[in-house]
Amino acid sequence: MIKTVLIILSLLVVCLILLLSIVLIIKHAKLIIKYNRLNKYLYNYLNVITSARYGNLISKCDDGVDALTIQLSRNTNALLESVFDRNSMINEYIEKEKQSQNLKQDFISSLAHDLKVPIIAQDNTYDLFLNGNFGEITPLQISAIKNLKISNNDLKNLVIDLLDAHKLEHQELELNQENININNIIQEVVEQTKNIMTIQNKELSFISNYEHAFCFVDSFLIKRVLNNLISNAIHYSKKSSKIEIILNKVKNNLEISVIDEGEGIKEKEIKNIFTKYYTSAKKYSKVGVGLGLYIANKIILAHNGKIKAKNNEKKGACFTIILPLVNI
Repeated sequence: MIKTVLIILSLLVVCLILLLSIVLIIKHAKLIIKYNRLNKYLYNYLNVITSARYGNLISKCDDGVDALTIQLSRNTNALLESVFDRNSMINEYIEKEKQSQNLKQDFISSLAHDLKVPIIAQDNTYDLFLNGNFGEITPLQISAIKNLKISNNDLKNLVIDLLDAHKLEHQELELNQENININNIIQEVVEQTKNIMTIQNKELSFISNYEHAFCFVDSFLIKRVLNNLISNAIHYSKKSSKIEIILNKVKNNLEISVIDEGEGIKEKEIKNIFTKYYTSAKKYSKVGVGLGLYIANKIILAHNGKIKAKNNEKKGACFTIILPLVNI
Protein backbone atom coordinates (compact mmCIF):
# COMPACT_ATOMS: atom_id res chain seq x y z
CA MET A 1 0.00 0.00 0.00
CA ILE A 2 2.73 2.42 0.97
CA LYS A 3 4.69 1.41 -2.09
CA THR A 4 1.72 2.18 -4.31
CA VAL A 5 1.27 5.58 -2.73
CA LEU A 6 4.95 6.38 -3.28
CA ILE A 7 4.70 5.38 -6.91
CA ILE A 8 1.66 7.58 -7.40
CA LEU A 9 3.38 10.50 -5.69
CA SER A 10 6.48 10.01 -7.84
CA LEU A 11 4.35 10.02 -10.96
CA LEU A 12 2.61 13.18 -9.81
CA VAL A 13 5.99 14.86 -9.18
CA VAL A 14 7.21 13.82 -12.63
CA CYS A 15 4.03 15.13 -14.24
CA LEU A 16 4.37 18.38 -12.36
CA ILE A 17 7.97 18.74 -13.45
CA LEU A 18 7.00 17.99 -17.05
CA LEU A 19 4.17 20.49 -16.85
CA LEU A 20 6.44 23.17 -15.46
CA SER A 21 9.03 22.38 -18.12
CA ILE A 22 6.42 22.69 -20.86
CA VAL A 23 5.24 26.01 -19.43
CA LEU A 24 8.83 27.29 -19.27
CA ILE A 25 9.56 26.09 -22.81
CA ILE A 26 6.44 27.83 -24.13
CA LYS A 27 7.32 31.07 -22.32
CA HIS A 28 10.92 30.85 -23.51
CA ALA A 29 9.76 30.23 -27.08
CA LYS A 30 7.50 33.26 -26.89
CA LEU A 31 10.41 35.35 -25.62
CA ILE A 32 12.62 34.09 -28.45
CA ILE A 33 9.94 34.90 -31.02
CA LYS A 34 9.42 38.34 -29.49
CA TYR A 35 13.18 38.92 -29.37
CA ASN A 36 13.54 37.94 -33.03
CA ARG A 37 10.66 40.21 -34.02
CA LEU A 38 12.13 43.08 -31.98
CA ASN A 39 15.59 42.46 -33.43
CA LYS A 40 14.16 42.48 -36.97
CA TYR A 41 12.22 45.66 -36.21
CA LEU A 42 15.27 47.43 -34.78
CA TYR A 43 17.35 46.37 -37.80
CA ASN A 44 14.73 47.85 -40.14
CA TYR A 45 14.45 50.99 -38.03
CA LEU A 46 18.22 51.49 -38.09
CA ASN A 47 18.32 51.07 -41.88
CA VAL A 48 15.57 53.64 -42.37
CA ILE A 49 17.29 56.19 -40.12
CA THR A 50 20.68 55.60 -41.80
CA SER A 51 19.08 55.94 -45.22
CA ALA A 52 17.38 59.19 -44.18
CA ARG A 53 20.73 60.50 -42.98
CA TYR A 54 22.03 60.25 -46.55
CA GLY A 55 18.99 61.92 -48.09
CA ASN A 56 16.51 59.07 -48.65
CA LEU A 57 13.31 60.30 -47.06
CA ILE A 58 10.98 57.89 -48.88
CA SER A 59 11.71 54.70 -46.89
CA LYS A 60 9.34 54.01 -44.00
CA CYS A 61 9.67 52.11 -40.73
CA ASP A 62 7.82 48.78 -40.34
CA ASP A 63 5.11 48.42 -37.70
CA GLY A 64 6.44 47.82 -34.22
CA VAL A 65 6.11 44.66 -32.10
CA ASP A 66 4.29 46.32 -29.21
CA ALA A 67 2.45 49.51 -28.35
CA LEU A 68 5.67 51.43 -27.66
CA THR A 69 7.48 50.45 -30.87
CA ILE A 70 4.30 50.93 -32.94
CA GLN A 71 4.08 54.52 -31.67
CA LEU A 72 7.80 54.99 -32.33
CA SER A 73 7.38 53.86 -35.95
CA ARG A 74 4.39 56.11 -36.55
CA ASN A 75 6.15 59.15 -35.09
CA THR A 76 9.32 58.46 -37.08
CA ASN A 77 7.38 58.02 -40.35
CA ALA A 78 5.48 61.24 -39.70
CA LEU A 79 8.75 63.06 -39.05
CA LEU A 80 10.29 61.71 -42.29
CA GLU A 81 7.21 62.79 -44.27
CA SER A 82 7.40 66.26 -42.74
CA VAL A 83 11.10 66.59 -43.57
CA PHE A 84 10.43 65.32 -47.12
CA ASP A 85 7.68 67.91 -47.65
CA ARG A 86 9.87 70.74 -46.36
CA ASN A 87 12.82 69.54 -48.42
CA SER A 88 10.64 69.56 -51.54
CA MET A 89 9.50 73.09 -50.75
CA ILE A 90 13.11 74.25 -50.26
CA ASN A 91 14.24 72.62 -53.53
CA GLU A 92 11.36 74.24 -55.37
CA TYR A 93 12.25 77.62 -53.89
CA ILE A 94 15.94 77.16 -54.81
CA GLU A 95 15.01 76.26 -58.38
CA LYS A 96 12.82 79.34 -58.70
CA GLU A 97 15.65 81.46 -57.28
CA LYS A 98 18.06 79.99 -59.83
CA GLN A 99 15.68 80.76 -62.66
CA SER A 100 15.19 84.29 -61.35
CA GLN A 101 18.95 84.76 -60.98
CA ASN A 102 19.55 83.46 -64.49
CA LEU A 103 17.00 85.91 -65.87
CA LYS A 104 18.73 88.75 -64.03
CA GLN A 105 22.15 87.69 -65.28
CA ASP A 106 20.90 87.32 -68.86
CA PHE A 107 19.30 90.76 -68.67
CA ILE A 108 22.52 92.30 -67.33
CA SER A 109 24.59 90.57 -70.00
CA SER A 110 22.25 91.66 -72.79
CA LEU A 111 22.11 95.22 -71.50
CA ALA A 112 25.89 95.42 -71.08
CA HIS A 113 26.45 94.08 -74.59
CA ASP A 114 24.03 96.63 -76.06
CA LEU A 115 25.68 99.48 -74.14
CA LYS A 116 29.23 98.57 -75.16
CA VAL A 117 28.95 99.68 -78.81
CA PRO A 118 27.62 103.23 -78.23
CA ILE A 119 30.12 103.77 -75.39
CA ILE A 120 33.04 102.93 -77.67
CA ALA A 121 31.56 105.13 -80.41
CA GLN A 122 31.24 107.97 -77.92
CA ASP A 123 34.85 107.51 -76.82
CA ASN A 124 36.00 107.71 -80.44
CA THR A 125 33.99 110.92 -80.91
CA TYR A 126 35.76 112.51 -77.93
CA ASP A 127 39.11 111.65 -79.54
CA LEU A 128 38.02 113.30 -82.78
CA PHE A 129 37.17 116.50 -80.88
CA LEU A 130 40.51 116.45 -79.03
CA ASN A 131 42.42 115.84 -82.28
CA GLY A 132 40.78 118.86 -83.90
CA ASN A 133 38.82 116.94 -86.53
CA PHE A 134 35.79 119.17 -85.93
CA GLY A 135 37.75 122.39 -85.78
CA GLU A 136 39.58 124.27 -83.09
CA ILE A 137 38.20 124.11 -79.54
CA THR A 138 38.96 126.25 -76.50
CA PRO A 139 41.09 125.11 -73.52
CA LEU A 140 37.93 125.03 -71.39
CA GLN A 141 36.22 122.76 -73.92
CA ILE A 142 39.31 120.55 -74.04
CA SER A 143 39.22 120.19 -70.25
CA ALA A 144 35.50 119.34 -70.30
CA ILE A 145 35.95 116.73 -73.05
CA LYS A 146 38.86 115.14 -71.18
CA ASN A 147 36.68 114.79 -68.09
CA LEU A 148 33.93 113.28 -70.21
CA LYS A 149 36.45 110.84 -71.67
CA ILE A 150 37.54 109.79 -68.17
CA SER A 151 33.93 109.14 -67.12
CA ASN A 152 33.23 107.33 -70.38
CA ASN A 153 36.29 105.14 -69.81
CA ASP A 154 35.00 104.18 -66.34
CA LEU A 155 31.62 103.33 -67.85
CA LYS A 156 33.25 101.24 -70.58
CA ASN A 157 35.27 99.29 -67.99
CA LEU A 158 32.12 98.71 -65.95
CA VAL A 159 30.30 97.28 -68.95
CA ILE A 160 33.26 95.01 -69.77
CA ASP A 161 33.34 93.85 -66.13
CA LEU A 162 29.65 92.96 -66.26
CA LEU A 163 30.13 90.96 -69.45
CA ASP A 164 33.18 89.14 -68.07
CA ALA A 165 31.44 88.35 -64.78
CA HIS A 166 28.51 86.87 -66.70
CA LYS A 167 30.88 84.65 -68.70
CA LEU A 168 32.63 83.45 -65.53
CA GLU A 169 29.27 82.56 -63.96
CA HIS A 170 28.01 80.50 -66.90
CA GLN A 171 31.07 78.91 -68.47
CA GLU A 172 34.62 77.85 -67.82
CA LEU A 173 37.33 80.40 -68.51
CA GLU A 174 38.99 79.39 -71.78
CA LEU A 175 42.68 80.27 -72.06
CA ASN A 176 44.54 80.79 -75.34
CA GLN A 177 47.97 80.41 -73.81
CA GLU A 178 51.39 80.89 -75.36
CA ASN A 179 54.93 81.15 -74.07
CA ILE A 180 55.45 84.91 -74.09
CA ASN A 181 57.71 87.48 -72.44
CA ILE A 182 55.62 89.37 -69.89
CA ASN A 183 57.83 92.44 -70.39
CA ASN A 184 56.32 92.86 -73.85
CA ILE A 185 52.76 92.61 -72.51
CA ILE A 186 53.40 95.23 -69.83
CA GLN A 187 55.04 97.58 -72.35
CA GLU A 188 51.98 97.33 -74.60
CA VAL A 189 49.63 98.10 -71.71
CA VAL A 190 51.77 101.10 -70.66
CA GLU A 191 51.70 102.46 -74.22
CA GLN A 192 47.93 102.02 -74.46
CA THR A 193 47.46 103.83 -71.13
CA LYS A 194 49.53 106.89 -72.00
CA ASN A 195 46.57 108.89 -73.26
CA ILE A 196 44.47 108.46 -70.13
CA MET A 197 47.53 109.07 -67.94
CA THR A 198 48.14 112.41 -69.68
CA ILE A 199 44.52 113.43 -69.21
CA GLN A 200 44.70 112.48 -65.51
CA ASN A 201 48.00 114.38 -65.11
CA LYS A 202 49.67 111.30 -63.62
CA GLU A 203 52.90 109.45 -64.34
CA LEU A 204 53.16 105.73 -65.10
CA SER A 205 56.56 104.02 -65.05
CA PHE A 206 57.62 100.43 -65.68
CA ILE A 207 60.71 98.92 -64.07
CA SER A 208 61.77 95.43 -65.14
CA ASN A 209 64.32 93.57 -63.04
CA TYR A 210 64.21 90.40 -65.13
CA GLU A 211 64.74 90.33 -68.88
CA HIS A 212 63.75 86.73 -69.71
CA ALA A 213 60.32 86.84 -68.07
CA PHE A 214 58.64 84.10 -70.09
CA CYS A 215 55.33 82.71 -68.86
CA PHE A 216 52.71 80.45 -70.41
CA VAL A 217 49.75 82.87 -70.45
CA ASP A 218 46.76 84.21 -72.33
CA SER A 219 48.14 87.63 -73.27
CA PHE A 220 44.69 89.18 -73.80
CA LEU A 221 43.50 88.19 -70.32
CA ILE A 222 46.75 89.23 -68.62
CA LYS A 223 46.39 92.65 -70.28
CA ARG A 224 42.82 92.70 -68.91
CA VAL A 225 44.15 92.18 -65.38
CA LEU A 226 46.91 94.79 -65.76
CA ASN A 227 44.47 97.34 -67.18
CA ASN A 228 42.16 96.73 -64.24
CA LEU A 229 44.90 97.23 -61.65
CA ILE A 230 46.26 100.32 -63.43
CA SER A 231 42.76 101.79 -63.76
CA ASN A 232 42.22 101.31 -60.03
CA ALA A 233 45.55 102.95 -59.27
CA ILE A 234 44.74 105.87 -61.58
CA HIS A 235 41.25 106.32 -60.25
CA TYR A 236 42.10 106.30 -56.55
CA SER A 237 45.49 107.95 -56.36
CA LYS A 238 46.00 111.67 -55.92
CA LYS A 239 46.50 114.17 -58.74
CA SER A 240 50.03 114.50 -60.14
CA SER A 241 50.99 111.25 -58.40
CA LYS A 242 53.10 108.38 -59.68
CA ILE A 243 52.11 104.82 -60.46
CA GLU A 244 54.81 102.16 -60.76
CA ILE A 245 54.79 98.72 -62.34
CA ILE A 246 57.71 96.64 -61.08
CA LEU A 247 58.61 93.19 -62.43
CA ASN A 248 60.77 90.81 -60.36
CA LYS A 249 61.83 87.17 -60.45
CA VAL A 250 61.26 85.44 -57.09
CA LYS A 251 62.42 81.81 -57.08
CA ASN A 252 60.49 80.08 -59.92
CA ASN A 253 57.83 82.77 -60.12
CA LEU A 254 57.37 86.12 -61.75
CA GLU A 255 55.97 88.94 -59.61
CA ILE A 256 54.34 91.99 -61.17
CA SER A 257 53.51 94.76 -58.69
CA VAL A 258 51.28 97.76 -59.43
CA ILE A 259 52.01 100.44 -56.82
CA ASP A 260 50.09 103.68 -56.33
CA GLU A 261 50.33 106.69 -54.00
CA GLY A 262 46.71 106.74 -52.84
CA GLU A 263 45.24 106.33 -49.38
CA GLY A 264 45.73 102.56 -49.27
CA ILE A 265 43.30 99.85 -48.19
CA LYS A 266 41.80 99.25 -44.76
CA GLU A 267 43.43 96.18 -43.23
CA LYS A 268 40.07 94.52 -42.49
CA GLU A 269 39.11 94.79 -46.18
CA ILE A 270 42.23 93.20 -47.69
CA LYS A 271 41.12 89.58 -47.12
CA ASN A 272 37.77 90.21 -48.88
CA ILE A 273 38.85 92.64 -51.58
CA PHE A 274 38.76 90.01 -54.36
CA THR A 275 35.28 88.78 -53.41
CA LYS A 276 32.50 89.32 -55.91
CA TYR A 277 30.28 92.34 -55.11
CA TYR A 278 32.25 93.15 -51.96
CA THR A 279 30.92 96.68 -51.56
CA SER A 280 33.04 97.55 -48.52
CA ALA A 281 36.04 97.39 -50.81
CA LYS A 282 34.35 99.22 -53.66
CA LYS A 283 36.92 101.97 -53.38
CA TYR A 284 39.30 99.61 -55.17
CA SER A 285 36.70 98.17 -57.52
CA LYS A 286 36.34 101.20 -59.77
CA VAL A 287 32.71 102.28 -60.11
CA GLY A 288 31.74 100.33 -57.03
CA VAL A 289 30.07 97.14 -58.28
CA GLY A 290 32.93 95.02 -56.94
CA LEU A 291 33.63 93.06 -60.14
CA GLY A 292 37.01 94.26 -61.43
CA LEU A 293 39.22 92.66 -58.80
CA TYR A 294 37.00 89.58 -58.64
CA ILE A 295 37.52 89.02 -62.38
CA ALA A 296 41.25 89.74 -62.12
CA ASN A 297 41.59 87.13 -59.37
CA LYS A 298 39.67 84.53 -61.41
CA ILE A 299 41.94 85.10 -64.42
CA ILE A 300 45.16 84.78 -62.43
CA LEU A 301 43.93 81.66 -60.61
CA ALA A 302 43.15 80.10 -64.00
CA HIS A 303 46.85 80.65 -64.84
CA ASN A 304 47.86 78.73 -61.68
CA GLY A 305 48.99 82.01 -60.16
CA LYS A 306 48.00 84.28 -57.30
CA ILE A 307 47.10 87.91 -56.84
CA LYS A 308 47.44 89.68 -53.49
CA ALA A 309 46.99 93.15 -52.07
CA LYS A 310 48.77 95.04 -49.33
CA ASN A 311 49.52 98.58 -48.18
CA ASN A 312 52.86 100.25 -48.82
CA GLU A 313 55.01 101.27 -45.86
CA LYS A 314 54.79 104.97 -46.71
CA LYS A 315 51.50 105.42 -48.56
CA GLY A 316 49.28 103.86 -51.18
CA ALA A 317 48.44 100.28 -52.11
CA CYS A 318 50.32 97.52 -53.89
CA PHE A 319 48.68 94.76 -55.94
CA THR A 320 51.00 91.90 -56.90
CA ILE A 321 50.43 89.27 -59.59
CA ILE A 322 52.37 86.02 -59.14
CA LEU A 323 52.80 83.80 -62.20
CA PRO A 324 54.86 80.61 -62.66
CA LEU A 325 57.85 81.04 -64.98
CA VAL A 326 58.68 78.62 -67.79
CA ASN A 327 62.07 77.57 -69.09
CA ILE A 328 63.74 78.16 -65.72
